[in-house]
Amino acid sequence: MTIGDFSTFFGDLHPSTDGEQPKTPFPWQQRLLAEVATGRWPELLSAPTGSGKTSVIDVHVFALALAVAQGSPLPPRRLSMVVDRRVLVDDQYEHARHVARMLANPQTPVMSTVAELLWELHGVDRDASDERSPLHVTRLRGGVPSSRGWVDYPAAPSVICATPDMWGSRLLFRGYGTARLAWPRAAGLLAVDSVVVIDEAHLSRQLTRTARRVAALVTVAERGWTGPTPLQVVETTATPDQQVTSHIGVDEADVAKNPVLADRLQRPKPVALVPVSGWSSRAAAKRTADALATQAVNLLGDETIGVFANTIQTAIAVATTLRKKTVDGRALNVVLICGQVRAVDLELLSDAYPGIFTTEGNPDVDVIVSTQSLEVGVDLDFAAIVTELASGSALAQRAGRVNRRGRRDSGPVVVVVPDEEPRSDSKSPPYEGDELVAAYQWLTRRADSAEGLAPWALRGDPPPVARDRRKLLQRPEIAQAWHWARTSDDLAADPTLDLWLSDSLEPDFTVGIVVRELPEDDADALDLVRSLRPRPHETFPVRLSTARTCMTELYAATPDVAQRAILVRGTDVEPVTWTGTDKRPQLRPGDVVVVGTDAELFTETGDKAWPPVVAPEGPRHTADDVLESVAKLNRELRPGEVVHRIDLAGHPQLANLLKRDQTALDISQSVASWLDSQVDSPMAAAAAKLLRDAPLQTDVQLQYDEDPEDGKDDDEDAKPTRVVIIDGRRATADEDLRQERTENPVPVLLDSHQRAVADRVEQLAVRLRIPADLVRALREAALHHDDGKTDPRFQIRLGARPGVLLAKSRLNRTPDAARRQRDNSGLPPGWRHEQRSVVDAWDDLEADRPLTARLIGTTHGHGRSGFPHTSAELLGPTGSEAAATVAAMLFDEGGWDELMEQTDREYGVWICAYLEAILRAADGRVSAEGN
Repeated sequence: MTIGDFSTFFGDLHPSTDGEQPKTPFPWQQRLLAEVATGRWPELLSAPTGSGKTSVIDVHVFALALAVAQGSPLPPRRLSMVVDRRVLVDDQYEHARHVARMLANPQTPVMSTVAELLWELHGVDRDASDERSPLHVTRLRGGVPSSRGWVDYPAAPSVICATPDMWGSRLLFRGYGTARLAWPRAAGLLAVDSVVVIDEAHLSRQLTRTARRVAALVTVAERGWTGPTPLQVVETTATPDQQVTSHIGVDEADVAKNPVLADRLQRPKPVALVPVSGWSSRAAAKRTADALATQAVNLLGDETIGVFANTIQTAIAVATTLRKKTVDGRALNVVLICGQVRAVDLELLSDAYPGIFTTEGNPDVDVIVSTQSLEVGVDLDFAAIVTELASGSALAQRAGRVNRRGRRDSGPVVVVVPDEEPRSDSKSPPYEGDELVAAYQWLTRRADSAEGLAPWALRGDPPPVARDRRKLLQRPEIAQAWHWARTSDDLAADPTLDLWLSDSLEPDFTVGIVVRELPEDDADALDLVRSLRPRPHETFPVRLSTARTCMTELYAATPDVAQRAILVRGTDVEPVTWTGTDKRPQLRPGDVVVVGTDAELFTETGDKAWPPVVAPEGPRHTADDVLESVAKLNRELRPGEVVHRIDLAGHPQLANLLKRDQTALDISQSVASWLDSQVDSPMAAAAAKLLRDAPLQTDVQLQYDEDPEDGKDDDEDAKPTRVVIIDGRRATADEDLRQERTENPVPVLLDSHQRAVADRVEQLAVRLRIPADLVRALREAALHHDDGKTDPRFQIRLGARPGVLLAKSRLNRTPDAARRQRDNSGLPPGWRHEQRSVVDAWDDLEADRPLTARLIGTTHGHGRSGFPHTSAELLGPTGSEAAATVAAMLFDEGGWDELMEQTDREYGVWICAYLEAILRAADGRVSAEGN
């Protein structure tokens, strides 16, 4: 394969439509590939709207395959696409998923070659792997449950689509919406062998500054780093934050030589200004909405018109007005997309109006009304738009949705403006007066030009830059990095990351709201959410400030309903905590809140401060409803999620089949036999099929209600009250759980497990081109990472027979036996086998002892930078005199703290986190495979 094959690869990814010629990359995209093929990305990309910036994903994928084919310097394996627009994150994510699907099932010679080369880079046998594609694709944004699988594959080519706060918080060891123990893995993998493309970087100046500083700090250590390249940072903007040394962009020759690009960038977008008196006053809101609606009707033809409003209330008013109008005797077909919408709402719209969110459009839709929701990212191609006056950058983005493909002679842009120039104290939320003044003056100039808002014309008269939300940008230093890296410690105060991530110090990140029909019993409601966690398709992304406001108002209106709200934060699922006299919810970015269908949060009237939705009456979400909608949307259950839930009160026949002394396999067979006779639920049929096809990979749990007599659930006479059938990959998904349990019916012996992890981490480290001395340290750490499991108390907990050392508990333990063994082990609460492993391995370590010991102790995210137990608590009655001496030195006299600081100085906090991530990934994959 050669660099010349990129055109064919690009054409395969972007097939032609409507009889057009096969699509080929633009010259700037080919120049970008040539530079990335050297192993380095440029620091700046300047490509106007419509010139194909999303294709950097295609360049990333092809450049990796090309490097493998030619043995040339390898570009970063992980590409992060970061932009401060949720809809653009979703658009990039969908394109990356398209690329991954094409590689999973290649249909052309070039696509097959690229797929094979990426599988080789991945290091996974595609025929034996459960991975469908060699390309990992992940979406990280607020309001959507985060994907965790990407950290399990450090060698995999990956695309991560994220908002600034979600990506930046992970880089700084504080991943919003993720479990604390996972923070170091993400930080290490984003800081090494990774490139971030920050789109519209002038809107994320602080994040750009932080990312460039972290890239410089990654290798600021006493020992040099010769492994995979540290983080590379790419800005896409016309106004870079600092002087750049390498730049790729669209130039005059590109436009002159490429008619397709010329049509996209040069076709005129004439501007017409429509004045409204008292435009920004509250009393004039109806006049503004009427003007927007009237102008939309005037522009109507055979193709869809777009209307952009600045506020949700105005958008609703415009849509309401338009729905009352008729053209040629028929009512207008108006689609409203604004505020917080779920992925399922957009997918349902796509089902109802195929092509609505593509450049092809849908001929049945007359007008799409939106707020900022659609001004960036979605590849719409309106015949014309009507918009309120907004900031210059917002108007340029909105105009980018007009005649996007350059197929029309022109694309009119009508802007509703004040009847006199706005003042600095004028407002049209979310835009401030000075932004509106600058935009008005700019628009007045553009209205005098025949080219209007054509992207190429804006090179000489760019939209005014948004005003700075903060005057001083912050630069992270080593001291902050050391503080952030203390991820397993309970700090006096958690770092406030908006100082390092946000261009505005006003907190306004995103949480998720999920509406479900919850059981009446609070404990059952918690159990349901823990078993069936929120899914992306059912989650409303809501700004943090909005979520706090509407939940506070909900508490004031209906406190009994509000108190049933459930908070999902990482792996924790608990009731929402309410504090203060006004009962404000304790929320932070990345949280997901589950409320019942009786929570009146949504309205389309605009008379409350609650977010409207596309379909406010939306589907009610019982467990089966959610699972069936998942199936309809061609989604798969996540590892560890419920396949079926059976309340035994209504099924005495099944209850009689279940005995307390049955093994897990016996219980599975009993439940499968009973399910085969059930025909009332498609989920029952799916569960029965799973139990028949993969009985050893399905977790069947018996759950008990508390006995009111003594408060215990393990009474000999206690009867199970429900059966929960869980996706058998649960042990693969839960890092802590898979340390103690295996789905393998054959006992997993400790020595065999550690040798398997050592072999795997060595293979992985060599594939990642880790320096040889660090490969030895990783292998030695793997050989000893579970030494602490030899503690007799831990073996009792695992249910081991005398003389046998297990790494995992056996599958055929009964649930009661597992509880008894845990209670009888004698281990203190919070005891960690990794802490004991460091002590037991200490004298045998031959590689770099401090680094190897650190890798052992932090194998599962604990010990950064301390452990909770003293030497006496750690060893109990099982430690030798030599072990007691080592344990006292490390955990009573400060040796472990010194070791952590020493390795941070010698290697740097991000390199240490990267090495930990490699070891944890190897251990996780071996455990997932049953060893």
